[in-house]
Amino acid sequence: MDPTLPRFTANVETETPPMASSPKFSMPFGINKTLMVFGIVILAMIFWAGISSPMIVTVTGTGQASVPATNATVSFTLSATDNSIQNAVSAVLAKADTMRKYLQSKGVADSDIAQSQVTAIPAALATAGAGGFQATVSMAAKTTHVTEVSTLVSDLYVNGALVVSQPVLSVENQDLLDQQAFNAALKDAKDQAWKIGVTNWKFIQKIIAISQVTSPSTSTSTTKADVLASGVAATNGVFKIVKAVSVSYKMW
Repeated sequence: MDPTLPRFTANVETETPPMASSPKFSMPFGINKTLMVFGIVILAMIFWAGISSPMIVTVTGTGQASVPATNATVSFTLSATDNSIQNAVSAVLAKADTMRKYLQSKGVADSDIAQSQVTAIPAALATAGAGGFQATVSMAAKTTHVTEVSTLVSDLYVNGALVVSQPVLSVENQDLLDQQAFNAALKDAKDQAWKIGVTNWKFIQKIIAISQVTSPSTSTSTTKADVLASGVAATNGVFKIVKAVSVSYKMW
């Protein structure tokens, strides 16, 4: 009798493969990395070109400041003629003393009255054919009564002044006025530079040079109301300063 052989039963299961999906294109990682590095390099080159080659722009700005005048200075000359040089000198000194007293009566402080030394020359040097000697003295008076300057000039002639110069107005805080005019001019230049920078896509700006020019100050003395740069009326004259600044900018 044949020996019984063991029997083995194997259960084999067949797995149904998933349905194949439509193929997708996938770029290798190495190519993505290469393109990224290439893009960074290009951006870096563009950035470096902009940084290393800035645009240089020079603009000129103007500004002015004006305030009511606080003082007016009037200069004038006195003269006296006599056959004797001593008498001519004495006569002009007497006129100067009279004029000083008149100015003090108009509210001018004695410390604000200046007087030069007497100059005496033969009268023929000043006026052809004249005889004797002519003595002259120069004086100046600083007054705070600016609106009364026109009247003061007329009174000086009445009291014996030979020549009266144009009154010169001034202010006590002229340094502050200078700074105000400079700030206005600098702002004007900055506004111009910003517009140029925006037009050329240059948003970073740096001042590399600056120079300024101050025009001669102007002043008006009148008994009617003048108008300041701010539009405010000034009844005692206007003192004005105008500045121009030339500013060079480096722009990126």
